Amino acid sequence: MALAALLVPGGLQAATGCGLIKPDSTDAVAAAPDHHKVILENDAVRVLEARVPLHSNEPPHTHPWPSVFFEQTSGLSEPWKTVNIRWSQGGPSKGFESSDHDRHNLLIEIKGVDCQPAPAADLPSTDAVKIHDPNMTVVLENDYVRVLSVRIPPGEKEPWHTHTWPAVVVYFSLPPSQRLLQDGKTTVRPELKELQVTYDPGSQPLHSVENLGTVTYQAYRVELKPTTTIPRAR
Repeated sequence: MALAALLVPGGLQAATGCGLIKPDSTDAVAAAPDHHKVILENDAVRVLEARVPLHSNEPPHTHPWPSVFFEQTSGLSEPWKTVNIRWSQGGPSKGFESSDHDRHNLLIEIKGVDCQPAPAADLPSTDAVKIHDPNMTVVLENDYVRVLSVRIPPGEKEPWHTHTWPAVVVYFSLPPSQRLLQDGKTTVRPELKELQVTYDPGSQPLHSVENLGTVTYQAYRVELKPTTTIPRAR
């Protein structure tokens, strides 16, 4: 998969150091607050839910950090039934004088993109991608993120696997399920009927998830690759 070029948006790079990009008054949340809502934020990421209804006006604004961009491609009556996932460079946005359709997006903004990536390291054989399960696929990858699509058919269970990196985990809806650990502990999860975004701050031990429902279990993991403390050259 071709890697997208990763450049800090013009005029937004921190003067010294790395991981120091800060939003200003043109930031989407400040300049277009009716259209952008922060639903999760920490030192590593900021997650925005963005809505621009049909014919509405969205003011010009900026996105200080690049992001993993989830675009809802299904209609309003079927929220997040289908999505398009891509890397967005961030930077200035003209907004919309009159949006030509209803827009509903999720932006996983990556704060450390002005730092050089850490050297690539071998992942364990239990890594979710290395086990080569057809229901765990990479939908986007570059120097800073790896985005996994995790699907579990009704009544089935994942192979045992691990996750190495911290991750933002996106669920648009979920059937009832249970998470299994090798020590025998089981965590039952009820059906989820709306968007939920969580953050795993570290690696995940060997585990499996079983789909207890009658529809496909679908999750996305936006995994954050390690970076150095060296500023990235422009």
